[in-house]
Amino acid sequence: MVSLRESRAFKFWQRYEHHLGVGALAVGFTFDVFLAKSPASIVDNTLLVSYLFIAATIIILLNIAPVRRRRERGVSEPFIFLLMLQFCFGGLASNLLVLYGKSGTLAADAFFVALLAMLVFGNEYLRSRYAQLRFNIGVYYFLLLTYCIIAVPTFIFHAVGPGVFLLSGLISLAVMVVFLTILFAAVLRGAPKQAHQIVMMVAIIFVVFNGLYFLQVIPPVPLSLKSIGIYHSVLRYSSGDYLALYEPPPWYEFWQDTSPAFTYAPGESAYCFSSVYAPAQLDTPIYHRWEYYDPAAKSWETISRISYPITGGRPAGYRGFSVITLTNPGAWRCDVETESGALIGRTTFTAVPGMVGSLASTTL
Repeated sequence: MVSLRESRAFKFWQRYEHHLGVGALAVGFTFDVFLAKSPASIVDNTLLVSYLFIAATIIILLNIAPVRRRRERGVSEPFIFLLMLQFCFGGLASNLLVLYGKSGTLAADAFFVALLAMLVFGNEYLRSRYAQLRFNIGVYYFLLLTYCIIAVPTFIFHAVGPGVFLLSGLISLAVMVVFLTILFAAVLRGAPKQAHQIVMMVAIIFVVFNGLYFLQVIPPVPLSLKSIGIYHSVLRYSSGDYLALYEPPPWYEFWQDTSPAFTYAPGESAYCFSSVYAPAQLDTPIYHRWEYYDPAAKSWETISRISYPITGGRPAGYRGFSVITLTNPGAWRCDVETESGALIGRTTFTAVPGMVGSLASTTL
């Protein structure tokens, strides 16, 4: 009978371990980049829950006594488990990266999205640590918590805000209590020091996440901005659509819906029209915060904060607008935010006094 060390599969793993690890991570990442659609997608959530369950099972299997004894004798862990774990972690991280990247603005989300990106690509650089239990559990809880922050508001409370965020974190802790109870019974029996270190690590991740949320670093998932623009007028049809007049952006700013320069006559108003996606059954107020940049004070000053309710479920987002009379030329912006002030999106424009030329029209 051929031993594990002499098997062709084991020799293949030893020779191409680096490439196989990269391949498993890349396949998991790519697979979910194309599948990730929305926080309410049944396919997305089924896949994410499956990844979490499989990853938890593999972490336990990689650390049960028979595997540890093989490791002590110099025999590698079952490499299929390592490949599956990398695939699950890569799939989870990429799916969550896509979903979180759809919320908030680039500036507000850069740090948090960077954390997820570092996890995706850092998996390979830290690949040799996958056999270390604490690292596995740290990555696992990080991904579990980010998932709960999306899933709990979407499927349980149908609302967003600090209270729902805290409850989402508590639910993630409840799941970890069940997982760690099984893990400690199967793996860490008689190792209280290591168990204490794992519990402290989970607690630190929980506290840091809450700190990032209240510092408004974490985007307000599951809400996401679908479109935003500044218009000269917005009229609602009886059908529910909107007719808007606007100054087209220059051809080289193709990503803009409207021009970054807003030409206005004295006393003219500017309209901010936005579309915010929310999952079905999630009803929450949305706020437009109008701000003017004061060159003397070198700071943004809030001129008005206007709210309107949204109802989730529309794939293109729930539409709404606010209007303000421009009082000064210069830099203006309209922030789209939650009731607690978490930033969903933003548009900035420069008010320029003058005669308005021809305007384009569009149906929103």
